[in-house]
Amino acid sequence: MVSRLRTDSRPWLAVGFGLLAAAVAVAYRNPAPGYELSIYASTPLFFWIGTAGALLISVAVVFSTLDGPAQSLGVVLGGLSMLTVVSTPIIRGYHYMGTTDSLSHLGTTRDINQGTFDFAANRYPAVHTLGSMVTDITGSTVEHGLLVVVVVFMCCFFVFIPLVIRTLTNDSRLAYIGVFAGLLLLPLNHISPSTYIHPTSQALMYAPVVLFLFVLVYKGNTRAYSVLFMVVSTMFVMLHLQQAANLVVFFGAIALLQLLHSSLGGQLPSVARKPIYSVVFVFGLLFWLWVQRVEAFWDAVAATIVVPFTDTTPAETTATRSVSLEAVGGSLPEVFVKVFSVQLLFSVLAAMLMAAVVLRMAGFPLLRSFQTALTRASSTERTLLAYVTGGFVAVFAVFGIYLVGGISDQYFRHIGTIMVLVTILATIAVGRVMFSLGRHTSGRTARVCTALLLVVVLAASLPVVFSSPYFYSPSDQVTEQQMQGYETTFEHQGEGMVFSEVRSSTSRYGNAIQGRSIPEEDYYPEDTDEPGAPDHFADQSIRTAYDQETYLPVTEADRTRDPVLWQGFRFSHDDFRYLDAEPGVDKVQSNNGYDLYLVRPSVDSEP
Repeated sequence: MVSRLRTDSRPWLAVGFGLLAAAVAVAYRNPAPGYELSIYASTPLFFWIGTAGALLISVAVVFSTLDGPAQSLGVVLGGLSMLTVVSTPIIRGYHYMGTTDSLSHLGTTRDINQGTFDFAANRYPAVHTLGSMVTDITGSTVEHGLLVVVVVFMCCFFVFIPLVIRTLTNDSRLAYIGVFAGLLLLPLNHISPSTYIHPTSQALMYAPVVLFLFVLVYKGNTRAYSVLFMVVSTMFVMLHLQQAANLVVFFGAIALLQLLHSSLGGQLPSVARKPIYSVVFVFGLLFWLWVQRVEAFWDAVAATIVVPFTDTTPAETTATRSVSLEAVGGSLPEVFVKVFSVQLLFSVLAAMLMAAVVLRMAGFPLLRSFQTALTRASSTERTLLAYVTGGFVAVFAVFGIYLVGGISDQYFRHIGTIMVLVTILATIAVGRVMFSLGRHTSGRTARVCTALLLVVVLAASLPVVFSSPYFYSPSDQVTEQQMQGYETTFEHQGEGMVFSEVRSSTSRYGNAIQGRSIPEEDYYPEDTDEPGAPDHFADQSIRTAYDQETYLPVTEADRTRDPVLWQGFRFSHDDFRYLDAEPGVDKVQSNNGYDLYLVRPSVDSEP
């Protein structure tokens, strides 16, 4: 039987790898000519057919055979397929990705690479230092080096999610499900964690490495594992302090539960006779030593503490965004379904597993069949999952504080941490349900149902790997023409000249090109809270908006986002044509992706 399955799998695997190779070749031969509003629509259709086909074959092979080598090749095919998808910007020659914080991180990396920025002065130096190293090793640009760093961290997530699950449960069958659960990239939601350079995003992709070593320490507690845990923990602290704080809370809660368990006379499982207090303490100490020097972190802590005593407006913010979406033909429920539906499904599955673990650990007779289906008889696994549940609740409480307080978009970063844990717990839940189904029907039926579930959630997740019009968001692509346009502008900028902007942030491009030493306010007029151009300036004289000569950069992205994607919500094609026709507004610089206008104030606006 195994021999027949192995023979049947070979041609399908060959087709899958062939499709993937052809897809990469087609995408590589069709580089991006300029700004693309959607990487999905602009990349040749065959690329998406090839990668999706390879991913589908991967799922089919892994869950249709019991042949280990064939399953392993299926896993490799699936991993390479998703790796190809997240590498699409590199394959198609994108200059850079990320238009806000990511541009500032580019500037920091460039400063480090040129030796003008001190490593120790950086809040989270790991990403910037790695980007600088990749740039030097490959001889590429800093922009390309950072794109590579993004993909490397995603590889960490793909590899270590199934490893965490395998180590946690001692069940390789769950690891196969974990492979595809990791490919969903649930921690990324495009509001804060995203698929470009953003240290909190890279920290989330690296978190499974820390969790993997922690489970090894818990189950083995050898000196080698402890040392490795300290090494990867140090790296994690330097990736992003906020995410490190989440793991301090997570590990701290587990240590407290272990202490409580032992103080109440409970026996630790045989694989965890030694408590993990020491490694948790050292991790907390590492975090404490690094955080002492970061004033911004303490400002965030202070803001969190005063949340119950201040008025916050998360509901007002949500209402404002809802009105904006409705104006361009969308709605919050629609966007939620597209972006968060898979996360919600996996969250429910994770909650079911945690509920079953708690009920069984407490000895409640309630829902006995439910408990039996989702948990094993092994006290070792149940105890460890109970500890993970306690840590999850602690991290969720932190998220709740930020959510209730409406502290900017910070709570979405905490959702990212929660989704790392949800990915692991929900995978275990899916596996347990699959095994239970197999006992009542057949193993083949259970595997088919699991494969179908994974195909559906993968199909729902692929369209939200990158920002796109699918959920009313433009591409985060930064073209070489845009970067060169701003660079030329800064090089020849007149003394005392200030900037306005459409949507592309001049100060962010300034960070990327001129470094982080120039304050943001230096790019704009004094005492200006809103440096942007007035909405629909074709309907009014833009010259009356300024009381001094002002530069107005307009990128190819600016000319595409509002008029095309957002149906002229703030700026229309008429607005940009107006700039070329209005006396007193002169185009002083231009290339294929960037135009610079000099706006002279009208007589009425002069003092």
